[in-house]
Amino acid sequence: MTKTRILVIDDEQISREGVAEVLTDEGYEVRVAADGHEGVSLFATFQPHLVLTDLQMPQFGSIGVINHVKSVSPTTPIIIFTADIVIDAQRTAERLGVADYINKPLNFEEMLRRIEQVLKR
Repeated sequence: MTKTRILVIDDEQISREGVAEVLTDEGYEVRVAADGHEGVSLFATFQPHLVLTDLQMPQFGSIGVINHVKSVSPTTPIIIFTADIVIDAQRTAERLGVADYINKPLNFEEMLRRIEQVLKR
């Protein structure tokens, strides 16, 4: 049985590495990217089952990542991390057509629960 592959894109190193460690400990195969350009490049080679991306990133940000993933693999679910307030985050997630959003600071138990829910859909 192959492991579920998750791509984590976040410009904050501590956040990116923390998420990767938790997911790896849960048995997922994880790759990380520090920005949208690296994320899009990794997406092509890694072919993840799920993408987790920070909403606010400089340069090539999450909107570019989301648009790229949706254009090349419309069925790959995307979850965004955001420090926005909950109502704005929900509206943003709906507008972007992503599967879910997770508020920062991250609660890893909540993150894992939401990932499992999205992957079951």
